Amino acid sequence: MPIIKWNAPMAYWAYSDEKAFFTWLESISGVVSVKGIGRELFIHLRSRRMSRTALMDLIAIYKRY
Repeated sequence: MPIIKWNAPMAYWAYSDEKAFFTWLESISGVVSVKGIGRELFIHLRSRRMSRTALMDLIAIYKRY
């Protein structure tokens, strides 16, 4: 199972913002689970290949946060 390690600095302005981030991230097709340790996220993927839509969602959420 491939894992993406995301160590970009993130700032949540409100609880709802943080909740929206994780809800969106976990809803992306191909994302199996997300685990946070400190400021690092470990995103577990179903496989190395993602659909174009899933990849664009992952890029969008990365750029936003």
